[in-house]
Amino acid sequence: MIRPTLRQINYLIALKDEKSFSRAAETCLVTQSTLSAGIRDLENIFGQTLVNRAGRNITLTPLGSEIALQGQKMLEEIDLLIARAHQTREPLSGPLRLGVIPTIAPYLLPKILPTLKEKFPALELQLHEDLSGRLVEQIHNGRLDGILMAFPYETGGLEHHIIFEEDFLLAAPKNKELPKSLTLEDLKPQELLLLEDGHCLRDHALAACGLQRPSARKTFSATSLATLIQMVAYGYGVTLLPEMALNPGIIPDNICLIPFKNPAPTRKIGLAWPKNSPQKKDLQHLFKAISSSINRKENV
Repeated sequence: MIRPTLRQINYLIALKDEKSFSRAAETCLVTQSTLSAGIRDLENIFGQTLVNRAGRNITLTPLGSEIALQGQKMLEEIDLLIARAHQTREPLSGPLRLGVIPTIAPYLLPKILPTLKEKFPALELQLHEDLSGRLVEQIHNGRLDGILMAFPYETGGLEHHIIFEEDFLLAAPKNKELPKSLTLEDLKPQELLLLEDGHCLRDHALAACGLQRPSARKTFSATSLATLIQMVAYGYGVTLLPEMALNPGIIPDNICLIPFKNPAPTRKIGLAWPKNSPQKKDLQHLFKAISSSINRKENV
């Protein structure tokens, strides 16, 4: 009897999730032709069609869906066995797939990666930058081990631990007349520039300031904090920036940063992982290492 390989099963699971041969191949880090050949070999082993290839979105046949579901459970068991083996070794001495949201990655990673490299030289850190919703979906699908993200956010039952809390500041053109310290009532919603839908920072900024999601009014939105900063610099409005984004050289000279009076709007930064994760001990070590690295730099 010819048995399917774990790689072939993984191809089928990726195809179920992505509904596209090209995206599934990208997820599996192989070429589309390699993934297609693997799926065909899998169908030959089972002697039945597992994939509906007609139409814009690729779907699985009932048998294909059943194989993907059982295959996911099988891969999780394999991951558990590997994690148990790793527990006999040094902490954080193997591969770890970590998701990071875009409003954290470019600002926090330069501060923590040198420490992680120094403390855990055998750590094979695999970073995946994406929006919170997609990262949460990937961790539930077993494609990530943990997520470095901002809270509050609904994670579907993931365990999470807060590393630190940071204030928002108002970024405004220097020629704009504003008080030296603000209250939330000083904000004019029609002037506020926000990240586009899908970024949790957009919702955090609105919630922290007690503002409604904009609907009828004309708004500007951007895909990154760097773009928002440029829009403010050219006089399109004002925006809220988290403290970690205020590194030297990032803020143009014609922008002023104004703090809020207490209670200032804030967001929380934390690490999330599945409650029953086989790599829970490694993720706990990672949480402690990041926390100590951040606290040490703040005290310097």
